[in-house]
Amino acid sequence: MIENKLHFFFKNQIWHIGGLILLFYVSCQMVDFENNSNTFLGISVKNWFLFSMMTPLIHQGYVWLCWRSELCWQTISRTIGFKSYAVIFIIIMILRLSGIGLCFADYGSWFTPGWIAWCVSVLIFIPFVYTIYSIKKYFGFMRATGIDHFDPKYRDMPFEKRGIFKWSSNAMYTFAIPVMFAFAISAGSKATFIFAAYTVIGAWLHYFCTEREDFKVIYGKN
Repeated sequence: MIENKLHFFFKNQIWHIGGLILLFYVSCQMVDFENNSNTFLGISVKNWFLFSMMTPLIHQGYVWLCWRSELCWQTISRTIGFKSYAVIFIIIMILRLSGIGLCFADYGSWFTPGWIAWCVSVLIFIPFVYTIYSIKKYFGFMRATGIDHFDPKYRDMPFEKRGIFKWSSNAMYTFAIPVMFAFAISAGSKATFIFAAYTVIGAWLHYFCTEREDFKVIYGKN
């Protein structure tokens, strides 16, 4: 039971959203666009970078608004419904892959990649693939979108301990989201590396400021 719903709705979001905005600004200061005229698909490095950087901010802001409004007032269930929420969630998630376009546009801006960089990238990519496999086989993509905020039957399900989740209960944050580092290193792209760092730090901000607090309401002592 949430005693003060409005307070819970905004709980920790000054750190979450505020942190993302601050990191966005700092990240933009770390990339030199003036001396980089590269393009990919006719789009400049700067535009690839700015679009890519916007996607975590939009995605996490969307998830916060939907999850908290659902827990407090069942807003999503009473309006667009879970399926529409999930479709938008997946669309924004796909847009986050724009970082791949960024690594092509910014190829070699940091260093010229070779076999060492490519081997390191493969080592990062392997746990990502196993994480996606584990989500599909054991966890379920609907749970990954946060269906436990909407459907009470999921709240009685135990936390997953099979597959990659045997090694980390936060496997998506630990092994999947950092995959953008693989693209950054394989391309020798400084802009993609900064985007990858922003993505990972932002994801953990989401976990500690939003998801973990929501779990206390959804699962209680469990």
